[in-house]
Amino acid sequence: MKKRLLAFLLVLMMVVSVAGTSAFAAPASTVAVDTATVTTYKDVDSLGLNGTIVVYPRALETSDEQFPVIAWANGTGCITQLYYKLFELWAEMGYVVVSDTNVMTGDGNSVVASIDYITAKNADPDSVFYGKIDLDAIGASGHSQGGKAVVNAAAKDSRIKCIFSIAGSSMSSESKKVTCPAFYAAGTGDLIVLASLWVKPSYNGSSGPAVYAALKMAPHTTCIIVPDKIAYYGGLWFDLYLKGQSDLTSVFTAGGQLSNDSNWSGFACKGF
Repeated sequence: MKKRLLAFLLVLMMVVSVAGTSAFAAPASTVAVDTATVTTYKDVDSLGLNGTIVVYPRALETSDEQFPVIAWANGTGCITQLYYKLFELWAEMGYVVVSDTNVMTGDGNSVVASIDYITAKNADPDSVFYGKIDLDAIGASGHSQGGKAVVNAAAKDSRIKCIFSIAGSSMSSESKKVTCPAFYAAGTGDLIVLASLWVKPSYNGSSGPAVYAALKMAPHTTCIIVPDKIAYYGGLWFDLYLKGQSDLTSVFTAGGQLSNDSNWSGFACKGF
């Protein structure tokens, strides 16, 4: 009963945060998506509530190339469809984004399940993803409880090469088990997952290369309402570690692009 009450309160706070995001949602796009170049594959039940959803570049269907993967974890009570805009932005950047429909993801098991799912599809001759997935280039990202999920998933699944935790509710006791590169993004306007209590301590505890930054004025639901503000640096992070674009290292080091971006504050990095 207590767990149900807590989940209800968290969802209620999310709704309030969505309502309060309109003042923040200025049209300052840094990444644009052409929906003609991305598409969605749904393997869900008739109600769309159970299963797996994949958003991917349409070019995958005709290309001989293999594509990197971002395994996604939903926030508490948030259906996967809320994050479609963010997924499409990353698909436009060349990523296959895979997410199950779990809305209680904190233990990281749903992230591992999503990786297992796309791995199986890569081996299935009848799948559109057959032979198209780069299994050596898998990252993970999630929002809120999903941010906690990717920390826990990375701690137990070596297939995850890097993570991008968005307003994640993880703790330093969990993040200290993470050795892969980790980017912890917060929002200075987030009143649900306070950066000082969760996000920054998780960065401090992370054992591998790590980055922390807080988007100014951003409320908890920014990645849902204004995803371009999150997708840009998240995409560069994945480009660095999943596409091997080592020249992007400077974006995330002191004196680099992120640290000098006036839209972000509190930048910190370590392990580079």
